Amino acid sequence: MSSIEKPVICVSASVEEQVEPDIAEFVIRFEWHGQDQAECAERYATDAARAKEALEALGLGNELKLSHYSSYANRRRHGRTSGGFEYSAHGSLRIRLSEHDVASVWTALANSGARASINVYFSLDDEDAEEAKLLGQAVAKARGSAEALAAASEKRLGEVRQIRYNRPTDGYTYPGGFCMERTAGIDSN
Repeated sequence: MSSIEKPVICVSASVEEQVEPDIAEFVIRFEWHGQDQAECAERYATDAARAKEALEALGLGNELKLSHYSSYANRRRHGRTSGGFEYSAHGSLRIRLSEHDVASVWTALANSGARASINVYFSLDDEDAEEAKLLGQAVAKARGSAEALAAASEKRLGEVRQIRYNRPTDGYTYPGGFCMERTAGIDSN
């Protein structure tokens, strides 16, 4: 048995690719104020119904998910006197870009008359599959570099002994790590 270690070639590779998002998620924040909690609840019900009705025209009425309704006293001057009540609630809608048009959904919500602010986030439905594809490309690129180095040194490339991988962490990560955020607001009175 030989105590001489086999030569090792270390190479690194990176790949970068633009991937078009396939999911759009609308995050809707309903909020307004009223004289009392009953008026807040009524306004919220009206706003939610308007948003849902606008989406029904696109076949998405049942896709709107509503949650986190809260109503609270609006305090003035160090919390001493009440100036009515405010409410807030959240809604979300997730669509496949291959099945629905973002502009149509946005326009429907904007024209609904609902008092809400809306953010749209774009992401990938299957980030892991896209990442696996990129990893395969990076490994192939690194192997090609290693083969060229081995050939240049008149050696034969053997098996891969180690692969190190650092997943990228930079960029916006809600809901997807590889896509940019686009936001805008709607405030209808």
